[in-house]
Amino acid sequence: MESPPIRWETVPCPVCGSAAGREFLRAPGEGGREYRLSACDGCGTVYLNPRPDEASLAAFYPPDYSPYQPPTRRRDGLLRPLRRRLGMRLRELSDRIPVRPGGMLLDYGCGSGWFAARMRDRGWYAVGMDVSPHAVESARRNFHLTAVHGRLPHPAVPPGSADVVTLRAVLEHIGDPARLLGAVFDVLRPGGWLFVSVPNLSGWGFRRFGRSWSQLDLPRHLLHFTPATLRRLVEACGFAVDRVATPGHTKWMRMSVDRAARDNPAWWVRACRVHLVRSALTRWTGWTGQGDELALLARKPAAAVIRQAA
Repeated sequence: MESPPIRWETVPCPVCGSAAGREFLRAPGEGGREYRLSACDGCGTVYLNPRPDEASLAAFYPPDYSPYQPPTRRRDGLLRPLRRRLGMRLRELSDRIPVRPGGMLLDYGCGSGWFAARMRDRGWYAVGMDVSPHAVESARRNFHLTAVHGRLPHPAVPPGSADVVTLRAVLEHIGDPARLLGAVFDVLRPGGWLFVSVPNLSGWGFRRFGRSWSQLDLPRHLLHFTPATLRRLVEACGFAVDRVATPGHTKWMRMSVDRAARDNPAWWVRACRVHLVRSALTRWTGWTGQGDELALLARKPAAAVIRQAA
């Protein structure tokens, strides 16, 4: 049975609604197609345009999509024990949220559920939620998580019920990010925490690899953020930003190097295929604030009023 054709839509900026923009980049993606990214003249957000409409997006998230699969066990490399002893492992921004035993943490876009399971092991009452039934089933089966199928707002997660909401690798997939952040704001109790992570368009990886940067991931990634554009969006939705970090991501660096090696046999690309070189480069980008990942920690103001869902 043939899959239905992908329907494309041309949209204004999904963040601020401005129709004024310019072509930012054309890059290859799924199906060997070339995709077009626009940069908004109003808020600076980079977004896919035209993009698959909402009904067509499901075709790009099959059951074997990698985030729906449980993580494979990582081997400890020769340098990992040394890095631990020297205290060189960067602390994740989400680790800065103080654990409230029994408090509710909602991992929205939970994928296979491994992160929510890790948070559960730290003392949270962790709940996963995903729009994919495959992801929800994986989270329940592999980690015995409480996992909800659907999207916010949702009756299973009433207003003011969550102490923390995590949006890990979620916002870049969302056609209307302000709507989702508004729903998250309502779900959080006053003073609750929001953790967001997205690829960092202003990092060394994109500047150096360009069209070969792995985190363009077209057309699944509808939005592409910098620290400034992500902060502006989160604050516009009522949150107070606590801090922003740009850690390096070794796997993403490897994926970018492999793609660039096919397109650009330059000496520095070949050098980056050596694991020690690539690992050192990833760590350097994190230390210098140029990492591939953009992480943001924010809070709902303590005086915010909890609104009842309509």
